[in-house]
Amino acid sequence: MDQKEQIFEIISFTEDSREYYPASMEHEDWMPENFVKHTEIDVALGQSRYGGPFVDLPPGVEHPENLRFAAQLDLSKFSPFDKSGLLPKKGQLIFFAEILSDTGKVIYADVANEQLVRITKEHEDNFYTGILIDQIYTDTETFAERYHEPDDEDEETNEDGLVWGYFFGCEKSKIFGIYTNCQLQDEEIKEITFSDKVVLLQIGENGFNDEGVFSVLIPKKDLKNLNFDNCEFVWAQS
Repeated sequence: MDQKEQIFEIISFTEDSREYYPASMEHEDWMPENFVKHTEIDVALGQSRYGGPFVDLPPGVEHPENLRFAAQLDLSKFSPFDKSGLLPKKGQLIFFAEILSDTGKVIYADVANEQLVRITKEHEDNFYTGILIDQIYTDTETFAERYHEPDDEDEETNEDGLVWGYFFGCEKSKIFGIYTNCQLQDEEIKEITFSDKVVLLQIGENGFNDEGVFSVLIPKKDLKNLNFDNCEFVWAQS
């Protein structure tokens, strides 16, 4: 099968309409109406979300030093849409990162949500605002969707007369599927996508990020063995 026509099964998700920020911050004129202080929004323990000033950790687990809380996934909400069977059926995936150095940490905890402990660390650095994850659903994607007809005769085309869309895919937030990085050529993206690496998390520009994509990659073997020590963290500025 042509790689461009291969169908990738992915788990897509969308953002809640509200965005919350640390209560210690003053409300600024640029903030839209959907911006609320974190003390004014009800977030259940373990509820799936991206960024923000608080994280729900297993008992006895400390917030990693020099990293910011990036995301928390309630796997019981995601696993029903996992056709690959790679994700654990329940528990939490908790992501921490420092995007300036592309470093981070992933914690997997098979702990009931009500046993989690909320830790609050207000800051004004990367990931300082939080957005709840709203809808989760099964979806598909192909490489063919990342090419387009040339807009003018000076554009560089491939053997099929099509142009690689560097920014195609940046709008998606998902698990699995095609790696997204608007700084890379199609062959570089294919090399990663068809390697042993799996997209454990992609947070795109569909309401979560304004300009950029946050991705976490994991070797497929490690995911099967629930080993999250070798994850790669990438911030691709668009």
